[in-house]
Amino acid sequence: MLLETDQVSFTLGGIPFGEVDEFGVDWSIEQLEGWTGSTRSTSEISQKPRQSGGWRSTGYSGARSISASGKIYAPDAASLSAAFDRLNAAIPAGVDSRLAVTDAAGTRWVTVQQSDDVLTNWLMPDIGTWSIQVASTDWRKFGSELTGSTQLPSTSGGLVIGGSDTGSSNGLYTPEQAQAAADAVGLMVDQPSAGLYPLLTKTGTPASSQFVNVLQLTGALTVPFIIDATTITGQVSLTNPGNESGPVVLRIDGPCVGPVVTHVSTGNAIVFSSSLELRAGEFLEIDMDARTALANGQSNRAGYITSRGWSAFDPGRNTWAFSAASYNSQSQLSVTAVPAWR
Repeated sequence: MLLETDQVSFTLGGIPFGEVDEFGVDWSIEQLEGWTGSTRSTSEISQKPRQSGGWRSTGYSGARSISASGKIYAPDAASLSAAFDRLNAAIPAGVDSRLAVTDAAGTRWVTVQQSDDVLTNWLMPDIGTWSIQVASTDWRKFGSELTGSTQLPSTSGGLVIGGSDTGSSNGLYTPEQAQAAADAVGLMVDQPSAGLYPLLTKTGTPASSQFVNVLQLTGALTVPFIIDATTITGQVSLTNPGNESGPVVLRIDGPCVGPVVTHVSTGNAIVFSSSLELRAGEFLEIDMDARTALANGQSNRAGYITSRGWSAFDPGRNTWAFSAASYNSQSQLSVTAVPAWR
């Protein structure tokens, strides 16, 4: 694929291909192969014996092979030789490196290793050519990771203030009566402003987007009105904009007993026995791609899993629901998911 100037750029080993680096060297890209398409299928067809047609084996996506080439425009001959050296060092054999490609759709990346010779040559004293070939064991291209967190589901607070117990025919609370009712759920009523009474927490931050009317002549509140309850859904929702399922890592922070995480759209649930107890300061990391569960990132806890409903970051909206064998307000689930494309 012959590229136009500024159509695409990529970074690998600290070299900004398609741009000018800190040494004044312009790394021009002329071809980039194996990036925009999807990888091959491993499925094969074998002939049926003594009849027409064939049998097809199960197909899986193959590894991704990427090659690129272009020219190097250096300020002088010495800068060109130094650029050759930096390119050779940027792609060491047997070492994982991130190749990140930026085009009109944004930036996507893969982890690669060198798969063939790094080729360089002179065209002129200050102009050279370059060619590289790398491969990724993963067939996917990835975007920037997305994160979300939640505590266990709960509802707290919530109050309806009515006028039936005021002893007043006009059905009004005095500010003192309203504040006493708000105190019962840990809230307070602020001073009136522009005919409204804001509802605040005890720290002075807004407790609700709702406001209540106030009769400024009498200093009383119009009733009934509602102070919203605080609800924690126990769910994390993230959207994968790609066209392939991406990796997911869950982290559960203690204290927590017998955690359960369910991928709502598929119903797949990763369930841990109630004998698994995380204390305060401990955490459990669950890698859905690798299918591992590690306490504090080290000790294997896969033996505590009673239902292995592994899930992925499927294209579109994904929701994970958090529950546990017993409730603790400090238990927390964090989800890190990476969008993916074929």
